[in-house]
Amino acid sequence: MKKILTFFAFVTAFPCLGISQQIYSGQVTDSVTGAPLSSASITLLSTGKGAISDSLGQFSIEGKAGDQLSVSSIGYSGTTLRLGDQSHLLIRLSPSAGTLDEVVIIGYGTARRSQVVGSVAQVDGEEIAARPVLSAAQGIQGKVPGVQITASGAPGSQPQVRVRGVGSVLGNANPIYVVDGVITDDITNINNNDIASVQVLKDASAQAIYGSRAGNGVVIVTTKSGRSGKMRISLNAYTGFKTPTSKVALADARTYAAFTNAARTYDNKPLAFDLDTIGATTNWFDKITRKGLIQNYELNVSGGSEKVTYYFGGSVFKDQGIIPGEDYTRAAFRINNEYRLAPFFKLGHNLNVSAYNMNNKPTEFDDAYRMAPTVPVRFANGNYGFTDLLNVGNPVAKLDLTHDRSKQLRLQGNVFAELTPVNGLTLRSSYNFDYHNNNQKIYVPVYNIWSGMKNDVSNLTQNNDNSFYYIIDNNATYNKTFNGVHEINATIGYSSEKVRDNSWMGTIQNVPADPNLWYLDQGDNNADVHSSGAILTRASAYSRLIYTYDRRYIFNGSLRRDGSSSFPTENQYGTFYSIGGAWVVSEEKFMENQHLFNSLKLRAGYGKVGNDITIANLRILNEISLQKKYYGFGGPDDPAQQAWTFDQIKDAAVSWETTTGTDLGLEFSMLQNKLSGDVSYYNKLTHAFIPVTVPTTYGDADKTVYSQAADVRNKGIEFDLNWKDHINKDFSYHLGFNMTFNKNVVDHVDGSLQLKGGSLGNGEIVTYTVEGQPIGSFWVLQTDGIYKSQDQIDGSAHIEGTQPGDFRYVDQNGDGLINDNDRIFAGSYQPKFYYGVNGGLNWKGLDFSFDLYGNNGNKIYNGKKAVRFGNEQIEASRARDMWSADNPDGTQPRASNAVPKPSTYFVESGNFLRVNNITLGYTVPHTERWHIKSLRVFASADNPVIWKKYSGYTPELPGNALSSGIELSIYPVTATYLLGVNIGL
Repeated sequence: MKKILTFFAFVTAFPCLGISQQIYSGQVTDSVTGAPLSSASITLLSTGKGAISDSLGQFSIEGKAGDQLSVSSIGYSGTTLRLGDQSHLLIRLSPSAGTLDEVVIIGYGTARRSQVVGSVAQVDGEEIAARPVLSAAQGIQGKVPGVQITASGAPGSQPQVRVRGVGSVLGNANPIYVVDGVITDDITNINNNDIASVQVLKDASAQAIYGSRAGNGVVIVTTKSGRSGKMRISLNAYTGFKTPTSKVALADARTYAAFTNAARTYDNKPLAFDLDTIGATTNWFDKITRKGLIQNYELNVSGGSEKVTYYFGGSVFKDQGIIPGEDYTRAAFRINNEYRLAPFFKLGHNLNVSAYNMNNKPTEFDDAYRMAPTVPVRFANGNYGFTDLLNVGNPVAKLDLTHDRSKQLRLQGNVFAELTPVNGLTLRSSYNFDYHNNNQKIYVPVYNIWSGMKNDVSNLTQNNDNSFYYIIDNNATYNKTFNGVHEINATIGYSSEKVRDNSWMGTIQNVPADPNLWYLDQGDNNADVHSSGAILTRASAYSRLIYTYDRRYIFNGSLRRDGSSSFPTENQYGTFYSIGGAWVVSEEKFMENQHLFNSLKLRAGYGKVGNDITIANLRILNEISLQKKYYGFGGPDDPAQQAWTFDQIKDAAVSWETTTGTDLGLEFSMLQNKLSGDVSYYNKLTHAFIPVTVPTTYGDADKTVYSQAADVRNKGIEFDLNWKDHINKDFSYHLGFNMTFNKNVVDHVDGSLQLKGGSLGNGEIVTYTVEGQPIGSFWVLQTDGIYKSQDQIDGSAHIEGTQPGDFRYVDQNGDGLINDNDRIFAGSYQPKFYYGVNGGLNWKGLDFSFDLYGNNGNKIYNGKKAVRFGNEQIEASRARDMWSADNPDGTQPRASNAVPKPSTYFVESGNFLRVNNITLGYTVPHTERWHIKSLRVFASADNPVIWKKYSGYTPELPGNALSSGIELSIYPVTATYLLGVNIGL
């Protein structure tokens, strides 16, 4: 650790060794409106060093008289000027004829937008940092077509991301993240304000350069770097509170008691309540929630010289959550430096150190939903309230008695060297790493609230997990133009990866209640300790060629060969590839005299990629264990014979899940680049793992083996339209809209796939995955009104025990019985389309922005409403217009304590539209007198409003492919209201 600290001290101080030069400063503006242009790129051609203009269009850079300065900005024609004696520059850029010269990151390199034949979406870091969320993955929600993001309100949680639908039936369907070259599946360690941009590779032709890791999509995160010029310091802070966005109306104490009494009467049980003695109602949801404080504080320092550039970022993020006692605190520090030792050679590093502490609390929303409102939090004598009428513990007591703390230290980053031996050729070597150390302590004290909620012996559990992952990457890139029309952009490389995991867990009883004594050696017996470990290695060779003719015709091909130690020796290597082309129509001569389109491009691509994240989760390569059993082969008097049998079967031909896909797209900008857009069609097919039953010849019972026996297809259309206009130097505005239509279906199955899932925990399941239906489709009985009399029951097919007031179910096959053969498919959690709307305006010092997100065509299963084990709380709507002998025309079924059958009654619309964010800011003028370059104050509301048809807490319900969209116990989406400040020094 001492060596590490010494190294960090060295690299932080090293920038001070740079040589200072004359400072040139200035402002970049729009030549038409005079409006300042932020994020303009200013580059000194003799050395390659550069700067970026700030929100006021201002910049500074070191140079000397005679140097040539290149200035460019997206959507504008660039210019080059020669520096002279005048140190202050005013640079006006004219709107360009197109936006296809924008440089985008495509994995192991960059290319002009016009050269990209795959579907690549980009979100600027400023847009991500504008939202008060932990992860950049949640920050891009609603901003990228084809990317569906479902987030939880739980502190410290990583959102669920789906790129162009769900392809894997049983495994992890999240994309990989590539952070400055480090491949990972979690980016909650990165401060959002340290991010320069996020690129999403959505189709196989763009993803193929990552081969076997890219089957679920690739999200490339590029962090900020320093620019030459004088030091810049920025301070950012905000603070506010979080509260549930929506609630569920539950019955009051008297309504609940009357319902319970009626249900018990139908079951010939004594009444549980005297309605004349019912007291105040306990709102259990309010008792386990609060307004949680959220805070964020950031310091960023950047600058550099001709030899050295540096960027330092430090932040503290704190989220208390809405559950009392819950809190999450993360500190993150980033140091990104580059050292140019010679014009042809540079070294650099991107280092991120983060640590978090979390006080975990159980999500008691399910118990708060089920607990009787007649029970107080505490009785008059101070003891926790309870009732033995139902098997639900006191939710407040559970929170108070839970002692669960976790913490993590994480180091992530890389060191690299770049050599340019000849013009156009760059050799790069990097060492990328990601180290985790996680610790958790769970202490369960002695308590006795009632017979159904007690613990006689204290227990301490301690977990430790650490992993080290590295990638050594070596590649060469050649970029050259011949005869002015033939442009070659070629990349070839080799990488090797290794990950080593070590973990141990120990438990012990009778540990004292003093937190200072929560150690495994403080119990009364020896601790029970278990340890485990794993090693995984990968090796890959990859290449890509982009050929461009006369800036009009582009050919792109990628090839990657991956090897993994996860698979049997004969199947350890796989080949992944892509091929595609683009036609830049706007560069054709016949487009010279038209004034509608500024740029127009057609693209098409096809490729094959893989998914090995799924393989690890399915544990395909577990060693086969043997079980010793006894079998009788003779008559009843013969003794049984001892034998061995396999308890599991493995597929010897196991390999990666593979996805092949086609992408067709049209990109354009028009009306002087005010309107830009992208329309894409995609069709991808995943060869997915499913459980397959093998015959009893492999053992004494049918066995299940995981095999690639199902094809899952996702196809759809994406739209992305953006309008941006500067009216004058004081007023500008922008509007954006994107929409994705996606159809998911199990396209083909080798054999018979009948995969049931979506357990409710009460013996019932509600999803069924079969050929011809979407993954995780809801599979339920269809209701057809309510039985009003016993005669109606006797005259129709019904479930045994049915009484007047119960649901009538449709006998779909007409066999006179109601059973699983009568279930129907009632939709799935996957929306038919989802969309995002965003916009904003700037007027003098004021800025306003909004961001909306929604989806349509999906279904939600109200599982919490369908799980009633008896005498539990009900929703207020359940008791309205309920059937009874006095109300035979009631639209709600009778009071009942029976376990309900899965039916269309519990399937609800998942349509919603949510306001992601609204922000109003003001930039204070004339702050120079305070020695401040810029000062902005703002107010923001995140997730303040949701319009939904679903009666539950939230229609956004993440989960695996077979159980998403079922609300049982979910952390509700939360609204955040805050005030903040941005200061530039």
